[in-house]
This record gives sequence, C-alpha cells and structure tokens, in this order.
Amino acid sequence: MKKTLKLVSLSAAALIGVALIGGCADQTARDVPKQALDAAKAAQSCCDANTERLGRMYQKIMRK
Repeated sequence: MKKTLKLVSLSAAALIGVALIGGCADQTARDVPKQALDAAKAAQSCCDANTERLGRMYQKIMRK
C-alpha cells in the first residue's frame, strides 16, 4: 500500500511539473518530469522485485 502511494505521489508531482512547464519551448525542461517519473517507475519495479524475492525466500523457509 505504501509503495503504491509513493508511486502515485511521484506520478502526480511529475504531472504537475509537466503542466507547469507545458508552455515552455525548451524541450529539456519538459524532459525533467518525464525522467523523474521514469526513475520512480524503475525504483518501484526494483522494490516489487525485491518484495517478490523475499516472499519466495520466506515461503521456502516456512516449508522446511
């Protein structure tokens, strides 16, 4: 639940950033929120993978 909330918060921040600089002609300024969102998604994917791995390890230990 917390992970989803973090991702939603980061996504909202990225979207607000895009909205604020939407009128800006500088493409680099538009890329910054997209990069932040991409980084947040990558971090979330890593966290999800670690959670799954730990879950498998826990299940393996509990079977013994």
